This record gives sequence, structure tokens and C-alpha cells, in this order.
Amino acid sequence: MKYELSDGLELYAFGTGADGDGVTDFNWRNPVGTSSVFKDTTIFPDFNFISLYPAGFTPRFGTEFSDLQLASGLRGDLADGGLTYDLSASAGRSRIEYNMKESLNASLGPDSPTSFYLGRLEQREFNLNADFVYQLELGGYQPLNLAFGAERRRETYEVGAGDPASYAIGPGAAEGLAPNSNGFPGFSPIQAGTFAQTSYAGYLDLEWQPVEMLTIGAAARYEDYSDFGDTFNYKLSGRVEPVDGFALRATYSTGFRAPTPAQLNTANTSQGLDTVTLQVFTRGRLSPSDPLAVLLGAKPLTPEESESITAGFAYQGDNGLSASIDLYQIKVDGRFGQSASFAVPAGVANPNRFTSVSYFTNDFDTRTRGIDAVLAYRGPVGPGTLSSSIAYNYNKTKVVGGTSATIGNETQRRIFEERLPQNNATATLGYQLGGFDLTLHGRYYGSWTDSSGNATGDIFQKFGATVLVDVALGYAVNEHVNLTVGAENLFDTYPDEATFQANRGLIYSRNAPYDTDGGQYFVRLGVKF
Repeated sequence: MKYELSDGLELYAFGTGADGDGVTDFNWRNPVGTSSVFKDTTIFPDFNFISLYPAGFTPRFGTEFSDLQLASGLRGDLADGGLTYDLSASAGRSRIEYNMKESLNASLGPDSPTSFYLGRLEQREFNLNADFVYQLELGGYQPLNLAFGAERRRETYEVGAGDPASYAIGPGAAEGLAPNSNGFPGFSPIQAGTFAQTSYAGYLDLEWQPVEMLTIGAAARYEDYSDFGDTFNYKLSGRVEPVDGFALRATYSTGFRAPTPAQLNTANTSQGLDTVTLQVFTRGRLSPSDPLAVLLGAKPLTPEESESITAGFAYQGDNGLSASIDLYQIKVDGRFGQSASFAVPAGVANPNRFTSVSYFTNDFDTRTRGIDAVLAYRGPVGPGTLSSSIAYNYNKTKVVGGTSATIGNETQRRIFEERLPQNNATATLGYQLGGFDLTLHGRYYGSWTDSSGNATGDIFQKFGATVLVDVALGYAVNEHVNLTVGAENLFDTYPDEATFQANRGLIYSRNAPYDTDGGQYFVRLGVKF
């Protein structure tokens, strides 16, 4: 909403809200092979979980989420329109609560519930912004556009504990029965807490067109973090259009990304099913300040620092044809990543019975090089209008240094370099005639590599290239109502199967960069008012 308080002064506000829930299945626990659950013990001499789940069980992992955001401010102009301003405040909250059904805590024996509340994660942000734009006459083709402002940002991350049974290590653990709610351990009071970070920033952005063919720009930002001190980053850019419709452009910039309160302070416990032994194993991703993580080599997290450069050209013809090609390189020093997995040494306190642990670390220095190319045409063809485009991206990341590059964190190196396809392309063909609009869309994803944790280490699988085709036919009933019939993945295409995850109940990789649900067909009614 917006409301004009007076000439040159406007009050505005906007917000979003979302609420929902979902459930997913975890791996089937086979009563024949899962001895960490279905086992006779002296602690529970007259009890075995096979009496509860004679055919085994598949934990049902549920989520309930709620997202809220609200922003409001005053904007207007001063000095006879020469200076515009926007003073705003915004707040947001994203909350997710976890539950587990049709499961158990094997270490509790007959006292184990089958349903658990696992806890809550919540992210909150509150921002104050003051932004100004001023047009300064310097005698060039266009005035100097001067933008400046300041920001205060408060980021809070909260972990809420689950039911005691969801993280309990019962007496059966002494004889090998798995502790915690099976499938996903609940958050314990040790993990729970509220963690916050505050930053203050100021920026200046200049853009000037001294002559018609040339546009130059410079920007700078200073920011001070409560946990990391201050940083100064800048950007330089230029664009020259020697002939009408053809322009060369280039940009150089530095960057900075501070660790979040969640990365700094929280821990995560997860369970998996070993692909060889079919036994449940428990992994811990610890806070870098956790004593066990420090014992295994964890260091305090530091911010990532980056520098990037891009250069290319753009073309826009009078005949509806347009094209652009941009080359880029991005270097990141001290990139965030997850350390290698470490076995917990004998004799070290391990109350959560971790099979292995890892932690966030400034693992590697990386260099990403790539190219973006786009060719498009829009114009009349026959009685209607044709819209078409083809886009290609090549993107390659290489580890060029860092502490773990010399101590063998092969998993994280391969994730950085191989997890995403290096070659991607899209093609779109649309035709509009009267109230009808037909769109064909093709997506190409190149080969990529997936990794999955195991009790004794990580395993990898390379997946081949995939092509997906989407189609939609729309009809504008009137200016307010439109109807669309279409399909995503028209030909019901599926990628390579994740063979090393088959005995975990998975057919396709959960880390695929594209949808793995086959064809989806829809009818959509849209109303605008």
C-alpha cells in the first residue's frame, strides 16, 4: 500500500506471509539387517523392536513452516526535486519446526515413543535503511547521479530444543542400540540458544555520462560487523557505445561475506544408512568453537573476501534482434565449506555417540571463470508476434589454494569443482496471436558429480547431461482473467539413477540441480484486479 501524505511525501508498506507443512520419508529400516535397532539385549531382556515394527519401519519426517515479512517507509523529494530520499524499516521472520512420526529411539527400549517433536529453527532480521539520490549538474551529457545511504542490520538465529526423548541417549546405547529419534535427532539444550550479529554500513554510488557514448561508474561500501570488525569494498564500471545499438562494458569489484550467526554457533546432528552394512550411523556438524571440533583442528571462522571482473558487449538492433556476451572471473579467498569428516578419537568424550564429525571452516581459495551468451529476437511473424531466445552459460570453479588443499579434504574440493554442471543452456520460443500465447522452453544441464556420506567415508557418482522441455498455452479471457494449460518436463524425462543411494530408498539424487519428479501437468487460472 501507499498513501500520499503531501506533495513530495509518500508513506508506503508491503509485506508477505506464508504458512505450510510437509512430510517426507526417510530410509526403510530393514529388521533383518539393522542390528542397531532390532537387537536382543541384556538391558531389555524381554523386548525387541520387532514386536513394534515386524516389517521394519520408515520414519516420517515432518515440517511446519511460517514466514513473515513487513517493510514500511517514507519516500519523497527535497530541494525542488533535486534530492530524493527513502527512509525505511523492515523486519522478517522465517521459522521451521520439525517432527518425526513412525520412528523410535532404540536406546530407550520399551520406553521409547514413536512420535517426536524435534525442535525449531528460526531466523529473524531487522533492517533500518536511509537512501538518497541527487542529480548533480557537471556540464556533461547527463548529470552526475549521486546515490548514498546507510544501513543498520540485526540478524538473529534461534535454535529451540526438542522433546527430551528425541535427543536422549538411553541405557540401550551401551549395547549398541542407536540413540536419538531414529532418522533425525532432535535439538538438545546444548545445541539450543539464540545467537545474534549486528552490522552498520554506509555507501556511495556515482554514475555519470560525460558524453553520449560513455557511461562510467564507481561505488564504495564500508561496513562494520559486531563480530568481525570492518571492511571496505568498491566497484568500478564503464560502458562505451561507439555506434548506436552496440556497447562494450566492463566491471571490477571486491566483495566480502561474513559468517552468519548460524554458521558460527550452531551444531547439527544427522543420521544416515551405510550403503554396505545398512547400519544407522550418526554424524555431527559442530560449531567451530565446539571443544571437540577445536580438538580436531577447527579454527574461528573469518569472512570470505572476493574480487571479480567481467567484460563483454551488448547489441540491440532496430529489427528486434539482440545479443550479449560476457566473460567473468571471480576469486574467493577463505571460502566457507564443511571440513573433512573425522572419526572421534578413542578416549575423547563423545556423549552423542558420533560416528564422525565435521565443522564449518574457511576451507579453500577458489577461482570461477565463465561465459554468458544470449541471443534473442522479438518481432512480427505472420499474423502474430514471435519471441525467441537462446542462452548458454559455461561456469568452471577450480580450487587454487587453502589449508585443506594440502591435508586432503577431497570431498569439499570435488563439491566446489564438480557439484554443479559446467555447461548449461536454455532456449525459448513463444508466439502470441490475439488472446493466445504459446511458449516452448528447453533446458539443458551438463554432467555433474554428487557425493554422499557413508559411515566410513564419502562416495561419489557422476551424472550425465539432461534435457527437459516445458510447454504452456495461455489464453486471455479478458483484461482480468487468463487461463493457462501446460507441462513442466513434457516428455516425462528422468535423470540417471543414484545407484549408490538405492539401498537407502532413493532412486534419484536429492542434490540434483534440476527437478527429478518427471512430468508435471497443470491448468492454472489467473485473476488480476
